[in-house]
Amino acid sequence: MEKVTFAIKSIAVQNCIMVLALAVVAYITVAALRKKSPKHILISIIWLAIVLWFFNSPLFGFSRVTVGPQGIKIEYGILSFQNKTVPLDTPWTIESHVSGLRRMKRVYTLKIGTHESMRVKSREELELLKEIGKAIDKMKGKT
Repeated sequence: MEKVTFAIKSIAVQNCIMVLALAVVAYITVAALRKKSPKHILISIIWLAIVLWFFNSPLFGFSRVTVGPQGIKIEYGILSFQNKTVPLDTPWTIESHVSGLRRMKRVYTLKIGTHESMRVKSREELELLKEIGKAIDKMKGKT
């Protein structure tokens, strides 16, 4: 079976958000370097650390999964250090969470090992998560 790629959320949009955040921080850094102000340089380094932390934190899940004979490739985005390929025998589950201010909305995530996907709300997106799980099981059976 050939490898199959699933996009839970648009990785292009996710990458644009990451690049935009990095561009803002880079602009602040360049402005600080021009002023030669140690205080502003320190602030820009702190902001860079915050941006990198956010895109690598548990708050930001993966957006794209590629299931192939080599394993399950999990992609978070271009600024993430968490992009990995895990073995096919890695356990997966679909988890349900409550969300919103009044905790009345139900959201779902796909958990592959220790990696958690972006949260999805609609039935169609939930079906996509189930499809990913079926593809993993199918690929597991073929190898």
